[in-house]
Amino acid sequence: MLLLKSSFPVFNGKISLALISLLFFSSIVSAQVKSGIYKVDYRTDSAFINAYFKPYDQQNTNPDLNISTFYNYQYKPLLDSTTGVRYVVVISKNDPNNKEYYPIQMVWLNKNSPDNFHITYSDSLVRKFVGMELYIGKQRNYWNPVRPYFNNGFIWNQAFDNYSSDDSYRYKLSDSNFYSGKNLFILKSKKFELVSDSVKVDSSTYYSYPLGDFGYRTAKKYLSYKQAFSAFKLKEAKAYQSFLYLPVDVKFHTGTIGSDHFKNLHAGDFIAITKETDEWYWGEHISIDGQVTSGRIYIDDLWIGQRKLQIINGLQFRIKHSSYPEDQSFPNALGPILGIKIYKDKKLIQVIKEPGLVNDTTQIIHPIDVNFDGYPDLQFYSHSGGAGPNYGNNYYLYNPKTKQFDYHQKLSDLSQPTVDVKSKTISAAWRNGAGNWGSEKYKWINHKLTLVEYYEIRYLDDDRIAETHDKMIKGKMRKSTRVVREEELNSPF
Repeated sequence: MLLLKSSFPVFNGKISLALISLLFFSSIVSAQVKSGIYKVDYRTDSAFINAYFKPYDQQNTNPDLNISTFYNYQYKPLLDSTTGVRYVVVISKNDPNNKEYYPIQMVWLNKNSPDNFHITYSDSLVRKFVGMELYIGKQRNYWNPVRPYFNNGFIWNQAFDNYSSDDSYRYKLSDSNFYSGKNLFILKSKKFELVSDSVKVDSSTYYSYPLGDFGYRTAKKYLSYKQAFSAFKLKEAKAYQSFLYLPVDVKFHTGTIGSDHFKNLHAGDFIAITKETDEWYWGEHISIDGQVTSGRIYIDDLWIGQRKLQIINGLQFRIKHSSYPEDQSFPNALGPILGIKIYKDKKLIQVIKEPGLVNDTTQIIHPIDVNFDGYPDLQFYSHSGGAGPNYGNNYYLYNPKTKQFDYHQKLSDLSQPTVDVKSKTISAAWRNGAGNWGSEKYKWINHKLTLVEYYEIRYLDDDRIAETHDKMIKGKMRKSTRVVREEELNSPF
């Protein structure tokens, strides 16, 4: 856990009425965190934090005994200053369809290797970085760390939040564990670290019984705890799209196209992407002191692996892939497809980056007319569901207008897909344990993949089974449910 052993001093500075009003308003409506480079503020006045968060209120734990509880709280940094973290890079990902939260991806730029982190990149790197992904609440002020999916060079630490060592105390926790302003955001641990627990009793009412027994008429309980927080102030807003992890040593071209100006970036490093084209990743490399170098990386320099050529419908597919022994990273697959360059008459017409996994080196791409328009589409193995069921594929559909292949999200989300060319339907199946499974059937209606039939069974007690069957009849889904015995089941498809 990145926490200093010594605590921050508690300041008693006064906050102006205007600032308190601003903080109160911000607790209701917080500004979304901007993408860019932020400076870690290790000197944030604790009075500012106390005035905004108001973590705990004085409570009466037992009205009959008149026992009051008083709190003495201090703060300490969430980031350990000994690792040399002065700047963090932030990319804000907003999904307008998600009303509850939006994620932000963070990378801390460290001078030294932080303790208690499993770091996968080379220790020879001058810059040590730690990647985090946080979910930020849209309707209320909270944050949660989650495992980052954006690149395998970054790590996740389950102990990032600070939990109490004793859950027997039931305090009123504030929901304001996250604050964001125009050019600032603050992370505060959602739970506290109990430091001391003491009882101070008025001698005139003391009967020498343990606290909680009826020997006390009045008592005051004093608790002392610490919480971790860090404030991040915007240094420069940036239009970053994503982080690019570098699996190999590459040239980072810093001059104009055609010039020979470059710097070497080593395997395990990263850049923040600002733009992608079929040939280049454009982005910025940020040093531990916040200095920015702009440049680009040639996509072929990242594709280190084996080559495979497939010809489909007159098009040449030049495939680059890695082949690793089967392991947990790629279950039921030999390795990732790094990228595909598609040519027609020796002219490059499209580049597809990381379309899926290799499970058959003889035929990496599986052409199939999945939307029944007469043009072959592309199918790639994408993932295993574990123990057989729930595997999936990625699908790229040929667009005759643009003469390119477009990724289809809904098709790619289907579990155990099966394409029936004769009936022009697509079936899917899923299993949620031994007692719950189902299947689905889709058709293309007005060029949209449409669910036309759904079947699910769920095992109940006493050998009973809840059966659900939805079917489209005259353009509308009709639903039927019943509870049956296993011998009465009659799966429709």
